[in-house]
Amino acid sequence: MNRSLDSANIEDTPERAAERKQNHIDICRRDDVESRSRDGSAYFLTPDALPDFAPDAVDTKRKFLGRVFSWPLLITGMTGGVKDGQRINEILASLAERWDIPMGLGSQKLMLKDPSYVKLFDVRKSAPHAFLIGNIGAVSFNYGIGIDDVVRMVDDLNLNACAVHLNALQEQIQPEGERNFENLFPVIEKLVSKLAVPVVVKEVGSGMSSGTCRRLMECGVAAVDVGGNGGTSWSVIEGLRGDPLTHRLGELFRNWGLSTIESVEECVPVAKTFGEAPPRYVVATGGVRDGAQSALLIALGAQMCGVGLPFFRSIVNPQAGLSPEESLEQEMRFFARSLQIAMYCSGAKKLDDLSARLRKRSAK
Repeated sequence: MNRSLDSANIEDTPERAAERKQNHIDICRRDDVESRSRDGSAYFLTPDALPDFAPDAVDTKRKFLGRVFSWPLLITGMTGGVKDGQRINEILASLAERWDIPMGLGSQKLMLKDPSYVKLFDVRKSAPHAFLIGNIGAVSFNYGIGIDDVVRMVDDLNLNACAVHLNALQEQIQPEGERNFENLFPVIEKLVSKLAVPVVVKEVGSGMSSGTCRRLMECGVAAVDVGGNGGTSWSVIEGLRGDPLTHRLGELFRNWGLSTIESVEECVPVAKTFGEAPPRYVVATGGVRDGAQSALLIALGAQMCGVGLPFFRSIVNPQAGLSPEESLEQEMRFFARSLQIAMYCSGAKKLDDLSARLRKRSAK
């Protein structure tokens, strides 16, 4: 029997989607779900042995999507649609407002399929002034979600921007996966024209090539988030949810794709060709684990750096003696302080100064 490879084995219902989201939380809490980046230490920041300015002169402010933020960090969309996810998002949103950084929500397809789930994504009561980025999978437009649905989602939750995520590998592995990504560029272009807020298109772990980046920016998107290999592997996560064959496939593709650095190298030159009216941004997500690494990616041309798993785990596996809120605060302080130190010790007063400090190690 010839089984189609572009259709899932299991029908995806709102109830099954909610169960899947809980599976994702549980797996990310306890299992090894990270890919293995090949980047190593190809780049470094040249140290300044005698920085001739005071440490408090370091300026970490960054303009992104029409707003100036205090830090070049973005909380990536991770979860939602279940009670655990709601609580995680409320804690993250409070941090985002307090530290003045943008925050992405997890995929909101569930609330578009079943309005009873809307309340599990509404975090405005926790952070009335936070910059919140909605989230829908591009492939969902081939499976019943319409552009008008997303317009209503943005309005109903008072979102500041909307992310469209690209997760072809995840959907191929996922038992309930929506696998046909055909003809979605025109849909994204139409979405950009319909929404009153900026549109970000983000990969979720396989990286982004210059060709894909260019086509998306030609559609009018305000930013691409490269979502490079090196962080959370959704291939592995979905593999752990499936049968033995699915598990093998998930492991096979653990390290699939371009790394975050490779993706930034591909996409930044493309963004620059579109000029500054309006600017097109590149966000570096995928294995970002500290502020020093963030400084390096910004030196390479990323406007912002997305952080996911470290923040998630600081909440669900808090440090001994700390509440989830306190544990997340400590993780954010680590990112902020390590970024400040990397800037100061390389002689960079501003984030834009970092590019002049960038060096590439000689091949051995």
